[in-house]
Amino acid sequence: MAIASLQLALMVYTKQDLPLKWAETQNNLAIAYGKKIIGDKAENLETAITAFQNSLQIFTPENLPIECLTVSHNLDDLYFQKAEWQWAIETYKIAIKAVKISCSWAITEIRRQEIISQAITIYYCIVESYINLGQIDKAIEYVELSKNRTLVELITNRDLYPKGNISSTIIQKLDRLRREITIEEKRLAIEQNNHKLRVITERERL
Repeated sequence: MAIASLQLALMVYTKQDLPLKWAETQNNLAIAYGKKIIGDKAENLETAITAFQNSLQIFTPENLPIECLTVSHNLDDLYFQKAEWQWAIETYKIAIKAVKISCSWAITEIRRQEIISQAITIYYCIVESYINLGQIDKAIEYVELSKNRTLVELITNRDLYPKGNISSTIIQKLDRLRREITIEEKRLAIEQNNHKLRVITERERL
């Protein structure tokens, strides 16, 4: 019934006349098909993927990064479930671009870090996708972008890297990342404490 209602809505919410409503409805339709039990599961997922892709025609990183992040993340989940790693990677890149633009709009460093923290699963999944394709250097690039300790450990998890021992070059890069992450974590902790002190001082003045 939900799918039927959404399909009727698309007769009114056209891409030409109401592009935002059209994109939002396409996203909802994709979610509904992704959860549909009746019918062929593979066909339902392909229909969901098409609808998500339609939605991203309007919800682009440059114009609507928050909406783009939501839709691309939904699409990513389907590709990840199907183990279609290359398609997943391309969509994760769209999501990460939306994250970067959202960060550039952030007023404070703390807000920027909050956005990155909320999007960490995207970085986690693109790193894992590259690992599953055996492209460890690419995986490390995105670890460096996120500066997240958990992702460093992900690469060293041999269950996700079945092709033998990690090279010394990779180990050196990971060690460097660990050091950089430790420094960054300390810097952020100091910045957050200073921010709290400023807030407390302002309250006392009032």
